[in-house]
Amino acid sequence: MNQNKAISLKNILSQNQYVIPIYQRNYSWGKGEISQLITDIKEYFSGDKTDEDKTDGDKTYYLGSLVYFKRDNGDLELIDGQQRHTTLTLINLVLMSNDYGQVKSTNLKFDSRKNIQNYIEKLYSNFSDFDKISSQGVKNIQAAINIIQEELSHIDMQKFSTNFYENVKVFLVEVPQDTDLNHYFEIMNNRGEQLEKHEIVKSLLMGKIDDNDNETKQVKQEKFAKIWDACSDMTDYVWSNFNSDEREIIFKEQENIIFDEINFKTNYSIDQEKTLSEILNDEKSIDLSSLSQEKKEIKAKYRSIIDFPNFLMQVLKLVDENTPLDDKKLLEYFQHKDEVFSLKFINYLLKYRIVFDKYVIKQDLTVSEEDRQNWGIRKYNETLDYNVKTFSENDDELIKLLTMLYYSNPSNSNNNWLHDILKFNDFSLNGYIEKLLSIAKDKYDGKKITYPEITIYNFYYIDFLLWKLYKEDELNKEDKLYSLKEKINRKKLWFKDFKFSQLNSKEHLLPQSKINENTEEANYLNNLGNLCLISVSQNSSANDQHPEYKKRHFANDNSSLKRLVMFESYDNENWGSTQIKAHEKEILQLLEKYNN
Repeated sequence: MNQNKAISLKNILSQNQYVIPIYQRNYSWGKGEISQLITDIKEYFSGDKTDEDKTDGDKTYYLGSLVYFKRDNGDLELIDGQQRHTTLTLINLVLMSNDYGQVKSTNLKFDSRKNIQNYIEKLYSNFSDFDKISSQGVKNIQAAINIIQEELSHIDMQKFSTNFYENVKVFLVEVPQDTDLNHYFEIMNNRGEQLEKHEIVKSLLMGKIDDNDNETKQVKQEKFAKIWDACSDMTDYVWSNFNSDEREIIFKEQENIIFDEINFKTNYSIDQEKTLSEILNDEKSIDLSSLSQEKKEIKAKYRSIIDFPNFLMQVLKLVDENTPLDDKKLLEYFQHKDEVFSLKFINYLLKYRIVFDKYVIKQDLTVSEEDRQNWGIRKYNETLDYNVKTFSENDDELIKLLTMLYYSNPSNSNNNWLHDILKFNDFSLNGYIEKLLSIAKDKYDGKKITYPEITIYNFYYIDFLLWKLYKEDELNKEDKLYSLKEKINRKKLWFKDFKFSQLNSKEHLLPQSKINENTEEANYLNNLGNLCLISVSQNSSANDQHPEYKKRHFANDNSSLKRLVMFESYDNENWGSTQIKAHEKEILQLLEKYNN
């Protein structure tokens, strides 16, 4: 059978016989997994700007993979993906009961758990009245059916059904006949998850690498696998993911990575041909045996601001600027690529992973206290005893800008600001700061400064500018920002220790519940001068409290610099329309100073 072949769900559910072997765990998917699967399919075909010219029939959603071993009788023994196949079988069942299904029988068998086997077959034998069929020991299956019925009842079931059967596909991955299944299953069980999409992409691109000379082909595939595996580990710096010999080859000339010139030692014996599945499922392609125990412990000490699937999309966008940063479509965008693309892409992957690691913040996870955070920009040190600071000068403003951009949009997708950094070419400290300042200004939306339209990012940007004003030399009394700087100086210890953190609740310092609709304060309730960001927990505990209560409890909380300034702007312990207007004026003057 073809390796990694994408098959429609209709064919998956109607062709072949899939067997869940005795060593597989019970069905365990709940509302989270089932709802997410259905929602992802529904939303993918609901239409978006990037696909506005496509009809549903032109679009394909790649759901993931089913890994199987072919038994002597032709049955396909599911090694990985049994939770997914069982869920698809139950979705088909619910669709059949609503007259939208296309597959009338189940092709899923269980080596053990005959009660589940019999229950599913009974359901398939009576679609019109299957809700009344009951059985013992099938609680999880019954719960899953109820969840599916609930999820499908809220959507256009006919449209969902058409896309579900025809336009959603799954990759079938066959393991070689001589695979040690016990060893393979032990690996997959330890992972606790099935093959991820980026692992399938790796296999697809490696499969394009070919050569008339088998030895050359294998060396190329080995190099590809080593680079890919090193880049895919986002929990550390990429140079830590190679052994000392490999680092010596690659990182001496960091800006000129050429795949053909990276002369890695191969782990595979040339006279032992390896199938693509064997390469894909190898436990570890990178030999870290040359690293000392102390250096091995460097692993998993850092947090990246994005995961590997999104990094792949970032690199693909650098290859093709028209690529949207949507990792849900990861498999779609890597389909139908050739060997030329594969070799070009692996070079780009390593080159831009080096750029990413050298110039983008990572959090040191050895610092456990959340308030310390310890975000840093670090570069390769040849001894690898530790990672040194990329910039010898003070990089505090640079780290503030990067953490601001990260926390204001912590999701993996649509990080266009990061794309702008990766394609940047002036990484002097001043040049880099200027670039980030330009990105930060462009993201600020001056048309959205009242509630509820004001963006989360606008608050983060204002906090950054307040911190920037604090760092400047003293202003003279003639400067229109002198009063604001005075307030900042009164709280300078809190400004000195300020670090961006995750805040996503917009707060009215003067809440609507504390004012009369006919008073002057009501006219300024939603103005910029009365708004700031707070944490979800603070929002729930103090949302309707009087401003005096908030100042009493949060006057020394520097998670929001704007709120600190608001507390310092009280007039005789009052916070009303006069104070709101005055604070708004000084914030607009602050924005004018730096945006111009």
